[in-house]
Amino acid sequence: TADPATLPDGSGRARKSEAILFDLLKARTLALNPGLPEAVIDDALARLVNGRAAMSPVLANKEVYHLLRDGIPVEYQNAQGRSDHARVKVIEFRDAAQNDFLAVSQLWIQGDVRYRRPDILLYVNGLPLVFIELKNSNVALKHAYDDNLTNYKHDIPHLFLANAVCILSNAIDTKVGSFTAGWEHFFTWLRVSDETEPIDRKQIER
Repeated sequence: TADPATLPDGSGRARKSEAILFDLLKARTLALNPGLPEAVIDDALARLVNGRAAMSPVLANKEVYHLLRDGIPVEYQNAQGRSDHARVKVIEFRDAAQNDFLAVSQLWIQGDVRYRRPDILLYVNGLPLVFIELKNSNVALKHAYDDNLTNYKHDIPHLFLANAVCILSNAIDTKVGSFTAGWEHFFTWLRVSDETEPIDRKQIER
């Protein structure tokens, strides 16, 4: 079996312990904030990706959520030498085409003790916002929670710093929840009763 420590994965990460694809994050952030100096972007991203080890996972995730939603507040000297304020945008919410969407399968992530390899991570601008754990259809779905999500939270907690949602599925049942939610608070993914059923997009928008 290949050693995950030396296995090339094309992720561009400097270290296998990194869950954020920083090169991609910086490239998209620069593109979304063309009027800001690169040094300001660097400082803002350093604040965003800080591990927040002293904070509880819930508070750390909440803080990152607000930075992603509202932008990262920065103060800098503009071209006229005056102090200026701005918010560094990391995700473009009004025009999805300006974002980079990436699905990554089986990415080795190093924790303090061992490596873990989530089934699928969905990245937006280099940030792992969605965690997906898949089981075979003959495996009870709760195993995805007990044996996988729970262990990943323990072994690679930094993966969930920017997490927005977790999806667990065995191809028959699918549940969705927060990474901090108990099993009883994971809700069934609602699907159409018939694959030919038309989708009412206006109702979804409402």
